[in-house]
Amino acid sequence: MTRLSHAKIVLLRHGQCEGGNILRGKTDVNLSELGAATMLNRIKQIDFVPHFPKVSLISSPLQRCQHFTHGLFTELNTANTALSEMNDEAHQSVNTPLPAVQLMPELAEIDFGDWDGVSFDSLYEQFGDKINQYWDNPWQHTPPNAESMSEFETRVASGFNKVCQQLRQVANSPELQGNSPELNVHRSELAKNTPEPLAIIVTHGGVIRTIIALVLGLEQCQGIYNTLSIDYAATVSISVFWADESSEPKFQLHWPA
Repeated sequence: MTRLSHAKIVLLRHGQCEGGNILRGKTDVNLSELGAATMLNRIKQIDFVPHFPKVSLISSPLQRCQHFTHGLFTELNTANTALSEMNDEAHQSVNTPLPAVQLMPELAEIDFGDWDGVSFDSLYEQFGDKINQYWDNPWQHTPPNAESMSEFETRVASGFNKVCQQLRQVANSPELQGNSPELNVHRSELAKNTPEPLAIIVTHGGVIRTIIALVLGLEQCQGIYNTLSIDYAATVSISVFWADESSEPKFQLHWPA
């Protein structure tokens, strides 16, 4: 018998950063106050309660992502604990702390090499034609000492696949442990109402574009990188489905989230 399992992923881009109008890849800068506030306002639009305790927070290790993610974890874990205290013993599955924030280097922004951290005004003054060539076709034109687009896409795909594998394990995990009569009475009912696993990935514009292309099955799609606009603190939601334990995941992209 085929057992369909499912999960949800929300990609959240970091907010406005300190440092001005620079090409910001591996350059590690903090969020501005406005950037943090914008992310907080956006995250408040997500209803986490139906997903407790199967909520995981995954972040790029760069400060503009991970600092906010750790703060969000504290707030969500408090809410999860409060919800636990409202449930009776039959709903033990809720009485579980959220997993710690997972920092995933695979989901860091691309390394722009010698151009990284340089203001756009300076870049266009020095390398105008090369900058335009890069935006038009980043697979063929790599900045000096930078990560190539193919390397970047392979790295991001590895991280995204890892997240999907983790979600599958959570989706297939039993809600109740043990064999007491009290648990057996409620096991059937809880199986019908098991929380859908939810992963929040706090990351970067380039990473989000790459995941969108991966989900849509697009290869070397220039428009994803030079036409698609992803604002600060934007979210993209992805539904993930598995037909059985051995099947590859199927995706449904929700835009805007």
